[in-house]
Amino acid sequence: MEQALTSKRASLFGPLPTRGIWTALDLTRGQFLAILALSVMLFLFIGGPLWGHAHASHFWRINLSYAIIPCAVAAAFYRNGRARLVPIIVASVVIGLVKLVVTAVLLVLIGVAQT
Repeated sequence: MEQALTSKRASLFGPLPTRGIWTALDLTRGQFLAILALSVMLFLFIGGPLWGHAHASHFWRINLSYAIIPCAVAAAFYRNGRARLVPIIVASVVIGLVKLVVTAVLLVLIGVAQT
């Protein structure tokens, strides 16, 4: 009995959570993270890498990276069979707010690293 208990090793990292903010938005975890990652990657790489232009105007970067969010959310809801206007707007706003925090932190870190 003791050997059975000691032979099970605890993993360093647990599994990713299956429930989260994406559950309340009727998106899957993969859809939520993919939309967020896509919009952050667009912000980082539109017009060249962000770290190469940290103090330049980010007008196109910001606009295009936010414009993709409602389109991707609508596509995800359509795929899930629940494409309705209000949930699309709510999910887009939530993902946009999370992206705002992520990109602000990244921009500050890049700005500090370049000084």
